Amino acid sequence: MRHIDEIIIHCTATRPDWWKSKSAAQKVREVRRWHVDVNGWSDLGYQILIDRSGKVIAGRPMERAGAHTKGHNKQSIGIALFGGHGSSAGDNFSDHFTKEQEDALRRVLADLQGRFPIKKISGHNQYSTKACPGFSVPSWLHDKTVPPMRPPVSDDVRTSRRQSSTMKATAVTSIAGAGGVITALSSLDPAAQYIVLGFSALAMVGLGWIARERLRKWAAGDR
Repeated sequence: MRHIDEIIIHCTATRPDWWKSKSAAQKVREVRRWHVDVNGWSDLGYQILIDRSGKVIAGRPMERAGAHTKGHNKQSIGIALFGGHGSSAGDNFSDHFTKEQEDALRRVLADLQGRFPIKKISGHNQYSTKACPGFSVPSWLHDKTVPPMRPPVSDDVRTSRRQSSTMKATAVTSIAGAGGVITALSSLDPAAQYIVLGFSALAMVGLGWIARERLRKWAAGDR
């Protein structure tokens, strides 16, 4: 038996519904045909394949080095997950594979680690520019998912202290202006009161326009 100290995870790069009506064994035979008849290899490149149903199928005999990762086949075991078409190296496992596959893969890894002195579990994309297996194996092993993009901050939830201060200042100015008008009116005769009220109305319109502009700038994030 050869020395084995690494497991390298791959994908078949097939669509989720590829050969959906076929059995896991039939799918494995088709992949073997690709590797033997098309690639010219002696056998299937992977030692283990995991169907989308979670069924685990043996590929190339474990005692034989695989043909899955150039320069890293001699002491490794190649495991391939059915799926992964159109994936990227930084995707999450769940983007392209099923929960059944994930559970099966974790069980297989635990079993192999108990049987062999495994020092490293890798993804094909750690040794190649390919996306295979379509997710980050180190992140997946530590149960880390790729964080989603944070949505843009909505205009109506801005909380800048400076912006809030601007609005407060406008409100205070308006209230103070109204209070001053009331105090002044009480000391004037009726004719003068009408004149003062007219000018005060114009002043209040001006303050209202200033408040509206400050509100617009606050909502837009201007400081």
